[in-house]
Amino acid sequence: MARLHSYNFTHVLLPQLAWRRPGSVRSELSDPFLARELLHYVWDKAAESLPAADKVAPRGLRLSWHEVAGRATALFHLPPPQATMEAYYSALVYEEDEPAESEADELRPRYFTLEATLGLSGPAGAPTVVSEWAGEVHRQLGRGPAAGQPGTAEAFLAVLAAVLGPLPDTEVPFMHIVRS
Repeated sequence: MARLHSYNFTHVLLPQLAWRRPGSVRSELSDPFLARELLHYVWDKAAESLPAADKVAPRGLRLSWHEVAGRATALFHLPPPQATMEAYYSALVYEEDEPAESEADELRPRYFTLEATLGLSGPAGAPTVVSEWAGEVHRQLGRGPAAGQPGTAEAFLAVLAAVLGPLPDTEVPFMHIVRS
């Protein structure tokens, strides 16, 4: 069973914050100092009501930015999981190039995780599953890349690129049906 501290951070607080204030969070995550402060603040909040024995050190918690299938993507490197449903990585994928002018116009980013799953770990790595969270809906997208290996983050981003597909081409003409 997942440790509550890790679960609360990855599956509850981080996505809720990003969906509630998409523009502000994206702006804060874009600044390395603010991003570090925000991540550690949310990490501490995730354990606020937990007994000391259930708190997990934020070892390895950091953020990196990537372009995935033409979209700005914030990749969260999380403390190594010790149970199923804990994540190795999570990602916020922004469909827009730039933040909107107002919070009301912001699109919610998509939120993905690379989670530990049941199975035998071997020389190739630990078994994982790729999931997408949309509000209260958790959808498993299939087996993920083996974790605990060099290149796991890049392999996760490659899976996300395949899931997202290319950006729609706004230059392509479309058919407009007119009835007379």
